[in-house]
Amino acid sequence: MQQLFSYIGLIFIYLLSLLPHWILYGLSDFIFIAVYRLVGYRRKVVYENLKNSFPNKTENQLHEIEEDFYHNLTDIMIETIKEFTISKRSIKKRFKFTNPELFQHYFDKGQSVMMMMGHYNNWEYGVTAPLWVPQECWAVYGKLENSVMDHYLVKTRERFGFTLYPMEKTYDVMLNHSQGNKLYMFMADQSPHHAKIKYWLPFLNQETPVHLGAEKLSKKLNLAVVFIDIQRVRRGFYEITAQTLFDNPTQTADYEITTKYFEVLEKVIQKNPASWLWSHKRWKYKKGVQY
Repeated sequence: MQQLFSYIGLIFIYLLSLLPHWILYGLSDFIFIAVYRLVGYRRKVVYENLKNSFPNKTENQLHEIEEDFYHNLTDIMIETIKEFTISKRSIKKRFKFTNPELFQHYFDKGQSVMMMMGHYNNWEYGVTAPLWVPQECWAVYGKLENSVMDHYLVKTRERFGFTLYPMEKTYDVMLNHSQGNKLYMFMADQSPHHAKIKYWLPFLNQETPVHLGAEKLSKKLNLAVVFIDIQRVRRGFYEITAQTLFDNPTQTADYEITTKYFEVLEKVIQKNPASWLWSHKRWKYKKGVQY
């Protein structure tokens, strides 16, 4: 029965994705009212995160950011649905790399790349990278419990050339497929499980536990570490700009890569706070507390 409902849901999502963008964004406005004003999805979490991250902002300023965040969130939901059927031509029109030559540089150099990003603006469109870069592209993902939805989510995200692998197989996949010229996409800004916390750093005015996997793998495989910044030009249109954080990760000190990543990400968030994923319980663990 669960599979039947899953297939019905997928058919509905597929048909919805066939609608033009202007209708989908109208639907996003309606969903925003339902999610933000009627249901109040995680509003307490969002406001608390914002308040702790920006102690110098007034209550009105925080609520403005909060409201803009929910607008952004529902747009991402709609754009993710559209991803099921959107054409390569439409993607290239709506989502542009400003400096793909940076990736060509590393390709010509014969050095694979660790492409790091945050849950900022439409991070889902990061899966379109194979349309712009010469590398073979791989990305980690969190496996869903629903096998039907998991299968079609992977299929959708691989439409543009990415190869996805589940999070628990990250080390096995990367260490056993290290030959060739590859790009690995990592989003390392969410909270690790408390049992895996090894390092804390200051991020958005709070002591924050962080993942270290991207740093460890970039050092082990000598991957150039590149950060990508996704900015919205206007509704439904984005630009992505890449910057190199480290050419030679093997020469960095412990935690240097992770610290630099969070410093750059924080600067991006400070410019437009509403575009980050504030509904995540990022600071549910506190330093010095046993769990």
